[in-house]
Amino acid sequence: MIISLGFIRSSSQVLIKDLDWTQNSLSSKIIDVTDLPDQNLQGLFIDDNDHFSSLVSLLEKEKSHYPILDAREEDLGFTAFEALPAQQFKDLYLKIMNRWTLHQNLSSVEDLFKLTNHFRELWKKDRLSFFEELWYWLKRNLGATDLSIIFNDVVSSEEKDENNEKRERPKLTQALLSGAKKGNFTPGALREKELMQTYLEKFHDVFEVTEFNGAKGQFVATAQVERSPIIFMARLGQLNQLQRTVLAGLFNGLQH
Repeated sequence: MIISLGFIRSSSQVLIKDLDWTQNSLSSKIIDVTDLPDQNLQGLFIDDNDHFSSLVSLLEKEKSHYPILDAREEDLGFTAFEALPAQQFKDLYLKIMNRWTLHQNLSSVEDLFKLTNHFRELWKKDRLSFFEELWYWLKRNLGATDLSIIFNDVVSSEEKDENNEKRERPKLTQALLSGAKKGNFTPGALREKELMQTYLEKFHDVFEVTEFNGAKGQFVATAQVERSPIIFMARLGQLNQLQRTVLAGLFNGLQH
């Protein structure tokens, strides 16, 4: 898992520091500010109001993906950020991500009834939109660096009948929605089919976190909606009881 934090150096440049979570090693790079939309950041610092004013249009689009912070509120300057060692960088990331996910979780709790009804309607009318919106909601509420959703899908398969005539028949298969900053749909392969079989016994519960390893940043959860099994796989640095409760609350609500 790679954790990326940025600091706006000027109106045209951003310093990006990347932490390899398991190796506890850091690397840095300078990018053009116009390349920010291509970066999978977990936080961005600003300490100059003039820079913010000149970039407000770009930052408005970015703020739904990660927290954008006033560096002065963290007593952090550009030079200090640039010199951060790995452990302090990790501590900073955990601090800001905990605040970000807490805000997302509390907002979800406040709107849980409305949110559940919205997802329930999408489930009935537009399954792909359901999973696409669920992907964004989960990523924000977990604070994940990336997220994959594996689910069953039905596709038309051309087969020959007893008279050797070709007919289209429905075929159960798996689909995958995965990505870092944006989720992309792809047909499932052998791996996704095997994962569905591996976690078969876990689908008795409406929602369950089956694995979380903070040292490796690994998260796996299973859920079902109207007996349709779903697997979630993500990378994140921390997981608390509020996050578990919010996710469980949504899936419990979708059963009714």
